[in-house]
Amino acid sequence: MIKHLPLLLLSLSLFAEEKPAGVIIHETGDAPLDLGLAFHHGSWKFAEGAMLGEQVPTEKHTATIKILTAFDQIKAEWKMKFLDPKENFLFVSWPADSGAHAMDFTFLPDTGKFELIRPAFKDLKREVLAKGQLTDLTKDWHEVVCIHDGAKFTLTIDGVTISASDDAFNRPMGPFYLNGGGFNGARYLVKDLKVTALPGSPQTRAFLPAKPAPAAKK
Repeated sequence: MIKHLPLLLLSLSLFAEEKPAGVIIHETGDAPLDLGLAFHHGSWKFAEGAMLGEQVPTEKHTATIKILTAFDQIKAEWKMKFLDPKENFLFVSWPADSGAHAMDFTFLPDTGKFELIRPAFKDLKREVLAKGQLTDLTKDWHEVVCIHDGAKFTLTIDGVTISASDDAFNRPMGPFYLNGGGFNGARYLVKDLKVTALPGSPQTRAFLPAKPAPAAKK
């Protein structure tokens, strides 16, 4: 029995590394990059125990992390830190059947303002559905939790929660994106990124293809 102990310990070690039930993605911020994520725009590296993204001027786009699972009955949570003043953040979820935006939220760390948005959909115009305001602007790391559950979208930043329901949210969703920057060279950090399936929904999900970022417009 003793000579089989190393194999037993290896089996236990592999089992311990498996994600808990319902956890689809869990990236602490230390390399390597989780299989469910892709660096989509910007220049990225691992630094300060986090994923550090910098906006690349030639891309004309904020530094972006693509989450390779559908934002459908999902809880996504992460921490982020902005290294330069006057930055902004944009969360985008795409629908499964098109390249338009399906659900967005914006966040201005300098002012603490954030908004939950329904993008234009069919004959509906873009609309801000809910607004939030942080009162404590001294925090370096912002804690974010956003939940999609059918028609309902709930967002919490640093303990302040806003929520809204819209029929346009109650449809099959595609991938979602974390976008930070706002000007050439803007940098931000992301860590402790965790994506969990809501109770009662499929607890395991297939990852979506990690398509390359589109070429910059000339």
